[in-house]
Amino acid sequence: WGAVVSYRKRQGDNNNTNSKESSIETRILEVFLFCVERHFDDNDNDNDDDDDARKEDIENANVIWRGTPRDCRPRKPTDDPATVSLRIFTVGADSIQRISAVRIYVPDDTKSLPSRKSVGHTIDEVQKRFKGSENIPLLDPIKDMGIKNKDFATLVERAAELSKRLEGHDLLAALPDEKERALVLTAYNKKATLQQQAAVIRQEARSYETVAMKADLKKMKKVLRQLGHVDANGVILTKGRTACEINTANELVVVELMFTGVFNDLTVEQSVALLSCMTFDDGKKERDEIISKLKSFLRTPFRKLEEVGKTVARAIIDCKMELDEQEFLEAFNPGMMEAVFAWCKGAKFVEVQLLTNSYEGTTIRTLRRLEELVRQISVAAKAIGNQELQTKFEKGSELIKRDIVFCSSLYL
Repeated sequence: WGAVVSYRKRQGDNNNTNSKESSIETRILEVFLFCVERHFDDNDNDNDDDDDARKEDIENANVIWRGTPRDCRPRKPTDDPATVSLRIFTVGADSIQRISAVRIYVPDDTKSLPSRKSVGHTIDEVQKRFKGSENIPLLDPIKDMGIKNKDFATLVERAAELSKRLEGHDLLAALPDEKERALVLTAYNKKATLQQQAAVIRQEARSYETVAMKADLKKMKKVLRQLGHVDANGVILTKGRTACEINTANELVVVELMFTGVFNDLTVEQSVALLSCMTFDDGKKERDEIISKLKSFLRTPFRKLEEVGKTVARAIIDCKMELDEQEFLEAFNPGMMEAVFAWCKGAKFVEVQLLTNSYEGTTIRTLRRLEELVRQISVAAKAIGNQELQTKFEKGSELIKRDIVFCSSLYL
């Protein structure tokens, strides 16, 4: 129970494009409620050294007059009375469950500690006089509040009937403890939500049944079988589960790189630089010239990437899917390899920019997209239990994500 401090009406948001929502009038209440700051739950220990700090926390808590659900929770019978305070909360009318017929005096000064203590004492005294919060008389919406609407009267009668039926429900007899009942209801609500989601998914699956018979889909399944992502029965294998985690680059090529051990012999910096070939799509005209100028420790991994790309391309072509192998391979652009390698080594952005012919914005977008790909590979490695690869790409993500490139206020 609490005490109403003030009440006001608020019109809907005029900036809302939905005319119906913008015209809805909401009712806002300021109410006194007993609460305990959540940090007291974390600091509940008997260490004598913390007594002074705890006393200071309690004094500070009593000074604060405004409460929020994020910082406070409702008081419990087992709470230390010293940690309980009465604060003003802002709530919507839909949060009010019951309105009592009891009126209490609320002083004009609602922020001072003496005034709040006085109101808190009055609320407790009301509950004592009526021998429990459940015995406090309630306002009758028809007799006391004068609501004459016939539809409302019908709804009140129906609500009363449903309350009686609820009181006689078998669940109350089977689970008299309110906490146990709440757990069961939570589990049931979760089950109902999952059933609704399952129904939606089944409906979507039925809508794609016609697509499943198309030749292209059959060919795609054949490619996945040939590359070892699914078995003959269409069951997803380890490769397939790994590919599900990748969506920033060509997942078939990335997974082949992982499972053929290309990354095993490379350093973190080399691995990240190699992956940049799949996130950088600028300057393809100078591709051959760039490859010839690559240093050997970068050119060798790139050649391995091309070999893996050829394997994937030929598997796709063998399954009768349309694909230009040369165009597929040219999509792997080494133009950012040296720049990314230097960035991972700790070079400044201005130094990295000198190693590429791209604009600053292109470099930043490439690095951000690359960091996302590296994170996805780390998650994929964790999913298949490859601790070594997971650690390597977690380190790679740390090396990339720094400096001006990842400033949250950077406008692109």
